[in-house]
Amino acid sequence: MHHDLKIEFVVRDRTGAVAAVVTSTGVIDAEFASEQIARGEAAYFAGPDSYVRARVRSIPALGGPYLYANWDGTRRNNLHDLARGLKRIEVRRHAHLAAGATSRRREWFERLFGRARAYLAA
Repeated sequence: MHHDLKIEFVVRDRTGAVAAVVTSTGVIDAEFASEQIARGEAAYFAGPDSYVRARVRSIPALGGPYLYANWDGTRRNNLHDLARGLKRIEVRRHAHLAAGATSRRREWFERLFGRARAYLAA
């Protein structure tokens, strides 16, 4: 099943990277959104208003996939424009990802709900 989701806000971590996206369906971890885009399960769109929208892409980077959207023709990532006024959150990254799928899923849920609480508290 393919979903088209409009990003309303983004939440950034302390480094300024997009950590989570907020859609009408809820808060979605940026890594999970990148995986959905790569697998073709979902398409994310973002823009400054309902008339101007750009497709969000997942770009490979050193620290992992990077969500990127550009609706104004510049080279900068316009997703950062959707983070104005939101408090940045601390994201804890683990150096090893070789653990089993169960521990990765548990870690993902813990990060997601931790981010959602931080977003709602901001």
